[in-house]
Amino acid sequence: MRRFLAGCGLAFVISFCGCQSTQLSVEDRERHREEELALKERHLNRIQSVETSIYESMELLAAEVADYNRDELQGYSGAVFVTDLFYPFELSGVAEERGIGSRVVARHVFEGSPADEAGLMLGDQLLRLNGKRVPRGEQGARFIVGKLKKLWLVDQPNTVVVDRNGRELTLEIEAKNSVYYSVVVTPFLDDEELVYAEGKAIYFSLDGLEDLEEAELLYVCAYALVQNVMKHARMKGQNELFGGVIDIAAMLYGVNMGGVFGNLGRNVHKLGFLIESDVLALYALASAGTDIEKYPFYWEERMIDERGQLSRANQERIDAMRQVISEIEAKRQAGEPIYPTEYLLSLIHI
Repeated sequence: MRRFLAGCGLAFVISFCGCQSTQLSVEDRERHREEELALKERHLNRIQSVETSIYESMELLAAEVADYNRDELQGYSGAVFVTDLFYPFELSGVAEERGIGSRVVARHVFEGSPADEAGLMLGDQLLRLNGKRVPRGEQGARFIVGKLKKLWLVDQPNTVVVDRNGRELTLEIEAKNSVYYSVVVTPFLDDEELVYAEGKAIYFSLDGLEDLEEAELLYVCAYALVQNVMKHARMKGQNELFGGVIDIAAMLYGVNMGGVFGNLGRNVHKLGFLIESDVLALYALASAGTDIEKYPFYWEERMIDERGQLSRANQERIDAMRQVISEIEAKRQAGEPIYPTEYLLSLIHI
């Protein structure tokens, strides 16, 4: 219905513009169409450029967070699939010219992945997976986000039927266990919101990510990825957490969190999950070889208000980041694995 109404509105605009354009010459109308097309192509290029950077960051980090919550491990082929509904409505025509329409299509294939080794190529349209017909249109988009990874059989051949330039081909892809979520780059997040992890997908702000340095993009991706891995979106609507219990459990397993979780009872649905996201993101980044020293400075710059100050909650979050960085460095100096063993054990025993 939403797309129908949008279509009606677009049809009215086109009709109105058509009436006005009768005063233009054929050459002017053609030039106007070319300018509009070029504008849309540039916009789609911007989105897809950011998309690719996010895909690569997520692929790197997935290997580091896969064991944080094994309940989230599911089949992953090493390919990213989309439909035109992953992009703004007004770009659907340009996207279709690039092979992205109502059918589920391979948007990215990682080199050396099971999908790559099996011969899957960019632009291949996914028709069937292990005998299951792949829907198209809105149902196709829902299939990608919610059902696709559940159909992959891990460590055994998957029968994949694709359409490649009008030819139907059958491939065998041996999927692996990993954590993977659909990515949507959109200009429609709130002005101050950089990323939104809703459980099955992760939404990124186009304007917010375009000018980030490589390390900063990794910070944002790690922060969002662990939110989905730890099921924050679902947990926020369920039982409240109590920070004192987390502190006690952490100390029982040999890690002194310095009381940083002692106040999680207050506004736990916000601060508690944010701090947990930072803790696990820092470990994931450090184990992936990323310099984490600038992580607090990056987020602090985003948190400072118009008076140049941090709220009490945000200051707690920054303090927690710095404490965790010190703990990670101590583990590094001691030759210990860079893994949040104690913290994850404390969660299990709450």
